[in-house]
Amino acid sequence: MRNKPELTFDTIKRMEDMTWLTHAQIFDDLLIVAQKETACYVWKTSAGLVVIDGIWPDERVYHEILAAVQDAGWENEQITKFVMTHGHIDHVGCGKWLKTSHPVKAYLSKADDALRLSAPHEEGRSDCWKEFDIDCHIKDGDVINCGDKAISVIATPGHTAGCMSFILPVHENGNEHTACLFGGATAPWGDENGKEMQKNSAVKFMKAAAAHHCDVALTNHTAFDAGLERIAYSRARLSYLPNVYVLGEDGVQKFCEVYLAVAE
Repeated sequence: MRNKPELTFDTIKRMEDMTWLTHAQIFDDLLIVAQKETACYVWKTSAGLVVIDGIWPDERVYHEILAAVQDAGWENEQITKFVMTHGHIDHVGCGKWLKTSHPVKAYLSKADDALRLSAPHEEGRSDCWKEFDIDCHIKDGDVINCGDKAISVIATPGHTAGCMSFILPVHENGNEHTACLFGGATAPWGDENGKEMQKNSAVKFMKAAAAHHCDVALTNHTAFDAGLERIAYSRARLSYLPNVYVLGEDGVQKFCEVYLAVAE
């Protein structure tokens, strides 16, 4: 078995393909929405629904998020927050539609807000991912309060200068688990200083996950966790079958070693 996913320029091209999207409910209070390579999440709290990352700037992504919410029976819940791990196009994604259609407050680090806004136009790509404001610039150690729950913010620079990772509670049949999401899966290609920073951030993240007793590992790129297969399983899962997102504390630490491996 390989100890890390194969990442190529074809992987990046597949990130732009919005002709196929899927979703599943993976916890009582957490949905996943994905295309072939990139994923985002919808988290239910007493302060409304929180969208974590936004895939690509394509209205079809926004409608898939709404479809996931509808299928979960959450259609009467308001989307109130949009929280981004970093400022790349495939994570800021459909923020424009979230901001214009819902009373959404957007969260992103200051450095990555600047990165987003300064990104040059690319032929064939919409610039609408730059066409909304960030309401709160997040930083290391912040806590995003969401009513009965909260997101702990950990700065993990490397993939981008302002990349952030998150720790949050989720529930399975009413039992609480703690999930962690590493914000930037890879080091910047061809950047040796970025590689070292990425490795340091992966170690920092693993320590934070251990301190919070995280037993669930989430990813925003499906290549890292057999993500499409986990989603398909979750869609077909019967009540007596295990939740494949619950890895246990040791399993989360083992899983996170992939971020060190891809930074080499």
